[in-house]
Amino acid sequence: MSLSDLNWRPPPLRTARLLLRGYEPSDAAAIHVYASDPETTRYMAWDRHTSIEGAHAFLNGWIKDAYEQRQHEYAVCLLASPERVIGGVGARVISAPHRTMELGYILAREHWGRGLIPEAGRALIEHAFRTTDVQRIYAPILAENARSRRAAEKMGLTLDGVLRSALELRGRRWDEAIYSVLRGEWRGA
Repeated sequence: MSLSDLNWRPPPLRTARLLLRGYEPSDAAAIHVYASDPETTRYMAWDRHTSIEGAHAFLNGWIKDAYEQRQHEYAVCLLASPERVIGGVGARVISAPHRTMELGYILAREHWGRGLIPEAGRALIEHAFRTTDVQRIYAPILAENARSRRAAEKMGLTLDGVLRSALELRGRRWDEAIYSVLRGEWRGA
């Protein structure tokens, strides 16, 4: 079974500049552009894509599984070009009993520095708090990733703390910064 076999997609979300929509099999080439960029993927917990097959595996693995579970995984597109994916943002239920979601995001380097990920993230957080009973949304970020940490703060997340030497990736140990927002403190998008 692949993504093309599934009918369910998350409901589209719109912001002033963006369309957040469900992923489609036809998005593979656009995903490969940013997922194969060493600078864009430098701080990701997954290895950068070395071929288009990496994008197909992402769509038919991670995204298909998410959609089977009705998770909030979105392709980020400019409103002016809704067919072209420039990044992604997702909030997955990590613990249903504890009503906790994990937030993740990526954006093609050519679009950095314009506030697009904070805009997308705020829309997704607002949607998650409005449509689910989630109480806490958190973003685990490699502590050296200053851009991502600033984006989390612009979304309204607060630094909970830094887990020292929490992860082993690419032959070294990494500190992990944990940012979160609670339902009771969310002020909206």
